[in-house]
Amino acid sequence: MKKVATVLFMVLFGFTCSAQNAKEKLTDNKMTTKFDSVVDNFVSAFMNAGPRVGISIGIIKDGSSLIYNYGTTVKGKKQLPAGNSVYELASITKTFSSALLAKAIIDKKVKLNDDIRLYLDGKYPNLAYNGIPIKLVNLANLTSGLPNWMPDNKDLFSKANPDSIADILDAIHKKYSRAQLYRDLHSVKLDTVPGAVTRHCNTAAQLLGYVMERVYGAPIDKLFEQYFAKPLKMKNSTFLSEGRLPANLATGYDGKGRIMPFVVWDDLRVAASLASTANDMLKYMAYQMDEKNPDVLLSHQPTNGTPDKGAIALNWKVNMTDKGIRKFSHTGGSLGFSSYIVFYPDKKTGIVLLTNEADPAAQGALINLADNIIKP
Repeated sequence: MKKVATVLFMVLFGFTCSAQNAKEKLTDNKMTTKFDSVVDNFVSAFMNAGPRVGISIGIIKDGSSLIYNYGTTVKGKKQLPAGNSVYELASITKTFSSALLAKAIIDKKVKLNDDIRLYLDGKYPNLAYNGIPIKLVNLANLTSGLPNWMPDNKDLFSKANPDSIADILDAIHKKYSRAQLYRDLHSVKLDTVPGAVTRHCNTAAQLLGYVMERVYGAPIDKLFEQYFAKPLKMKNSTFLSEGRLPANLATGYDGKGRIMPFVVWDDLRVAASLASTANDMLKYMAYQMDEKNPDVLLSHQPTNGTPDKGAIALNWKVNMTDKGIRKFSHTGGSLGFSSYIVFYPDKKTGIVLLTNEADPAAQGALINLADNIIKP
């Protein structure tokens, strides 16, 4: 059970991988600079390391924005990705909710240490442990103590064929509503003090997104459009939903090459259903590297741990390189997509990698690829 669950959580919303057995290399890398060759060397190794499908890479370096594409958006076709090819971001969606949280704090609409029950209808005495409540900060730094998934059925996959897990999840979450999540929250029993233990939690991200919708009086897609899409000119980024799939959306696959369903689940929409492109994510990364913006600066402040040993800010993982340079990163993985973004604000350098394949080894491969290409 634990092994199946571990694989599942790696594949979904945190730690995944991409793969393709490419017999013919498809790329738009023009190989005109030394850096082009560096990129090609590492990406080619990445693409040949497993059943990779396609990858789009956006890089900010030395004041320039660069995009490289490899592979295909549809397995079996010579359909090279482009800068406007759309990929699921999965858990990277959480960084947008955190950016909204930082803005709400600056706007004095909320306080970071507010009890989350201030923003829930009804009474939830169970959302506290020994009198210590879950706070907004706990929703954004992985310390809420809430179950990773709602509904909280720990035995769901114990007897399931691993190959059927994606279909089981899709069937459950297509029917699981926000009202059901709030209902089931009444049954949650915390096993630790909020803030004490760090663990991945989709439920916390869902609640944070819902709180932001309540605070600003608008659905998450409208908030995204108002505060990110329009001002940053992210023209090809959107929250996925049934009947609302972008024309340029790549096809997602698992590690066995099977086409995976898109994550259009209403309950996880605010936490994991944003889709974007390399072009748009370059703009978002540039926004995140501008710490003159008070919202951005606040969202980068560690709230759990210390950067020298590994910290969490507002959903961003924060580390220090061996040269003492701050490093901010986040992974994303859905049923058929894997992604990774990492940037260094002090060096105005960063990279985002978007792939249309997911398997348990991909996030490590993407992280290694990013670290090989960008070495500030």
